[in-house]
Amino acid sequence: MKVLLGEISSYKAIVIAAYLKKTYPNIEVITYDHRKYTNSIRTMFSDEHFFIDNTSFTNYINNLLELIKLHSIDFFLPVHSDYIGLILENKELFGKSLDYIGNYETYQNLHNKEKLLQLADELNIRIPRKYSNFQKAEFPFIGKPKEGSSAEGVVYIFSETDLKKYSNRNFDNYIFQEYIEGIGCGYSVYAENGEIKSGYGHIRLAEFPISGGSSVYRTGFFKREMRDVAEKILFETKWTGFAMFEFKLTPRNEIVLIEVNPRIWGSINQGLQNGVNYFESIFGESENTTQNSKNIKTYLSPQVYLAFLLYVFKGNLKPFLKFIKNIKYNKADISFWKDPKGWLSVILRKII
Repeated sequence: MKVLLGEISSYKAIVIAAYLKKTYPNIEVITYDHRKYTNSIRTMFSDEHFFIDNTSFTNYINNLLELIKLHSIDFFLPVHSDYIGLILENKELFGKSLDYIGNYETYQNLHNKEKLLQLADELNIRIPRKYSNFQKAEFPFIGKPKEGSSAEGVVYIFSETDLKKYSNRNFDNYIFQEYIEGIGCGYSVYAENGEIKSGYGHIRLAEFPISGGSSVYRTGFFKREMRDVAEKILFETKWTGFAMFEFKLTPRNEIVLIEVNPRIWGSINQGLQNGVNYFESIFGESENTTQNSKNIKTYLSPQVYLAFLLYVFKGNLKPFLKFIKNIKYNKADISFWKDPKGWLSVILRKII
């Protein structure tokens, strides 16, 4: 069986490549990237690698289609969030390699924040209060691109100073919501036609940047409301594919839905390291699925260490102390010692 996976300089792709090679030894992992350095600096879990041209989306798509055809690819696993929507718009060109994922319209119902929030409101799911525009929002609030990925482009407005800072910014494609105080947590799934086939809950222990950035240290966490929300939304949308439901756990121990990422997510390693095989419905059962008696905590290196420095600088020692306390249960998404070229490729991705 041949799997095309990329872009391989992404730590998500490296995590998946390592997991597939361990869990499904007969799978051949063929990788791609538009960064030329990956021809020599890439993960050890790539069986064969190709550079592709991304100077235009047409070139990018044609390069992928050529790879799929020439190498008889069975499954195509794109992880670059900027390209998922565009790929699904052209899903019919990819034949059976994308049969495991839903169509573009269903994807948009989850990915587009306005559509998602409207659906959640209709289902009586608790969501942040929405403001009609930047000027009418009440402190504290945040602005998000309607179709943004992760924390990219998100702005936090907590005071008049912040308001003046962003007063001349173009917010035509943004939505504005109340800021929800609490800890970030999530429920991640692979679903088929709206039914959860595998799922796992986690909570953030550290993030980078430390004020609303990406998860860089996490642990297992579950509240029934998280799965209930996921089930309701998936049932209505009939989504097939990967999805991570992002929540805030408030100081009152309440769950508030923030957004849904209908794609492979950054903290996928947390579930994989604790026995959740999100790929079982795609590739079948495997005897090599990891089962741990203890809750493994996963982290992203080296970002986690930068995060700890910032937390300490702000007078918050808890994330670092928790990391030290659980040192024997911590597992890196990508280990410098086990996969040095893969680790280095992720660093180069940020600076080149």
